[in-house]
Amino acid sequence: MTIVHGLDQVPVCTTVAIAGGGPSGTYLALRLAAAGIDSVVLEPRAEIDHLRPRAKTTNARTMSLLAGIGLAEAIREKASLPVSYSQDVIFCTSLKGHELRRFHQAFQLVDGDYELSPEVGQQIPQPQVEEVLREAAAHSEHITYVTGVRAQEADPSASAVRVVAADDSQDAGVDLEAEWIIGADGGASRVRKALGIDFRGTSAPRPNFNVVFTSAKLREQVSIDPAVQWWIVNEAISGMIGELDRDGTWWAILQGCDPIEDPAEVAAAIRAMAGVGPDVDIEVLATDSWTARMLLADSYGGKESDRRVFLIGDAAHLNPPWGGHGFNTCISDAENLAWKLIAVHDGWADPGLLDSYEEERRPVAARMIADAAANGKALAYDFIDPLLDADNARGESVRARVHEALAVKTSEFHSEGLVLGYEYAGTSRVAAGPKPFVDSVEYRPQALPGCLLPHFRLTNGASVYPDAHGFTLFVTDGPAVHLATESLERTAREHAIPLQIVHLTGADADAARVRWGEDTVLVRPDLHIAATASTGTGGTTPDKALSSALLKAVKRPTGSSTANSHSSTQSPHATTHHREAS
Repeated sequence: MTIVHGLDQVPVCTTVAIAGGGPSGTYLALRLAAAGIDSVVLEPRAEIDHLRPRAKTTNARTMSLLAGIGLAEAIREKASLPVSYSQDVIFCTSLKGHELRRFHQAFQLVDGDYELSPEVGQQIPQPQVEEVLREAAAHSEHITYVTGVRAQEADPSASAVRVVAADDSQDAGVDLEAEWIIGADGGASRVRKALGIDFRGTSAPRPNFNVVFTSAKLREQVSIDPAVQWWIVNEAISGMIGELDRDGTWWAILQGCDPIEDPAEVAAAIRAMAGVGPDVDIEVLATDSWTARMLLADSYGGKESDRRVFLIGDAAHLNPPWGGHGFNTCISDAENLAWKLIAVHDGWADPGLLDSYEEERRPVAARMIADAAANGKALAYDFIDPLLDADNARGESVRARVHEALAVKTSEFHSEGLVLGYEYAGTSRVAAGPKPFVDSVEYRPQALPGCLLPHFRLTNGASVYPDAHGFTLFVTDGPAVHLATESLERTAREHAIPLQIVHLTGADADAARVRWGEDTVLVRPDLHIAATASTGTGGTTPDKALSSALLKAVKRPTGSSTANSHSSTQSPHATTHHREAS
């Protein structure tokens, strides 16, 4: 299916209608397509605007999710700045001034193997990520990607979304019927408004001013080490600056700056921030004034009485950019909802499983917003001192003081606790267990219910993370393994729940015990732990506890019969896969 354009290309019906073809909407469509589920993506933009780079950081967790649909390498090939270019965020007085502090391996940018995740972060502008996602969608037989149209409103009672021309060139619209409707249509989401769901939150007190520009001479003027972001702290103008590519295209954010209309004044501001003279060419390509907003939807849709319409991404939350969590949180939303839609569609989960989407994801978004908002209270201009550039003892003293003060920015650049440590402990679809350690910066791998499965590499170099459609049971050659495996396989077969059994032996089993502290771990399709043999037993034996946890994870009562499938596809079945140390 190629990408099509215009209102007359909108089909009559589909399984999933997705309003919005940005990163979260397109990722969701691709994730569903991998399971053979059809969708229609409704996207107003015919072309992707490269002069609004927006998000520039794809974190390690998002790269791992993209790897799961086969796109991580395509993202890295598309990126203009390889990870080897720089892994640093550097605070300095100008691009020719004094360095104040650097944050190494920021945003999980690691030039080599990364212990905590199968993928490292990647610096890449959002438009390039969108291009990779669109191209993949264009080659999927299960996705109809329609540009030049937008969702006007959604009607859950009729299971339909009203589609109109994006430019309002046609008076009439068409109705697209769907089993599920997904609002991935951004902060001004018409789907959210049609549901009567409000945003709650605040906005930052000062605006910011984005600039995209070209310069043939600026790079040769830089005396500070390469960085994916240089944060400039000076009295003239403070903010951020970085390269979009190695061919002279740059981006900048003038923090706390009102809009500047005159391109010559914009160029002068860039030169002042960079610390260069008027002989350095600056050609302004685009500008954009914006204010950071901290907004969270009252609901993500899909309530018990009507599980047909859901919100994901910016339609559900608006994050300040500090820390780069907005785009990445959107992708994680889509992953959480995707596996649950697949499970209900294919008949191996109760429709009530969809209630857990908001239960799990909304608190994560709230946490991301809170941390980003806190980082937004310490921007570059908050560290200005007139002596920062003084080449004397007083200047050295001031720079030392500011270096220490900038430690407050650690959670913005080293946020592994947020990126890898978000968890669903205590929610309805995971087994009971100890409360995990939670911190914005520090990530402690924990094999506890609700947590992301702690990563490690097998002796053959492959990631321990499975490539599985359904659940995965990891077992080592420890005690009582046979009983737990046999019981869980029987439960999975009885309820048509796809289950993969992975046996870890030898050095791999030893590594698993060290990393997880467990011999048996049950993992959901999104790689979050549903249960372990030592948690949530409630006085029952581990084999019965794991079987109960599997049914709980898909909202099936113990002893229930296999649910009717929503589709005509063959019912999933339990499979066994063996891995041995090489």
